[in-house]
Amino acid sequence: MLSLLRSEWYQARKSLSLKIAIGVIVVFCFWFGSKFSDAAHVTNLQVLYWGSAICEWMSDGAMGLLLASLFAGWMIGGSFENRVIQESISYGKRRSAVYLAKMIMYSLVVTVLCLLYWCASAAPAGIKNGMGTEEICGNLCHVSYLFGMIAAGSLAYISLFMVCGVVAFYARKTGTTMGICFVCILAGGNLLASVVPEKIAEIIRFSPLALYTHVAKTDVTWFDIGQTAGISLIWILLFGMVGYLKFRKTELK
Repeated sequence: MLSLLRSEWYQARKSLSLKIAIGVIVVFCFWFGSKFSDAAHVTNLQVLYWGSAICEWMSDGAMGLLLASLFAGWMIGGSFENRVIQESISYGKRRSAVYLAKMIMYSLVVTVLCLLYWCASAAPAGIKNGMGTEEICGNLCHVSYLFGMIAAGSLAYISLFMVCGVVAFYARKTGTTMGICFVCILAGGNLLASVVPEKIAEIIRFSPLALYTHVAKTDVTWFDIGQTAGISLIWILLFGMVGYLKFRKTELK
């Protein structure tokens, strides 16, 4: 298992697409965050401060899903197409270890990219104005609540990223994985949430599609943080098991 994780880490460090993504996210998001905070003095005072600005960017799941779709295709679908996974199995590596190493590194990479996106976008506001006050930023003016929100929100996003990972293990192709994730999650998820009855929509709020919204708010509480983290872990284990059961029965050619 450790040797597989080291191999995955080496591939991630050498990945040109990952290096480009990091550079683009840090530079572009810092620049865009600066322009956004300059334009928000009248419309939204919350985004002028560090914690609530991170909350604002975290509440937009489109970028996270875009990154998850791309890297599920590149890191997992591409490994099938390049026969990296097939060769690992042929060399005697257990499927469970191969699956866990791939999913752990994929989830870690996408989560780190999302953290860079949130923090780089919010950095101009934080540098200029600091943490803010409770009257404007609620509990997110406190470092403990801010870190709790980020940790629970990251777990909520990972539960959503796992869906893309499972799709990649089903599709086993880069382009197919990206296409399915774009259509079914980015478009299909938003459409589903808008047309279903209110009772079903309430259930969807506790699914990975909207779980991060429970903590992406300025009045977040420790109950919200703990509940979101716990439910997220359940979804992560559930989707992880579904993907592994599929991979265990997959005939590798």
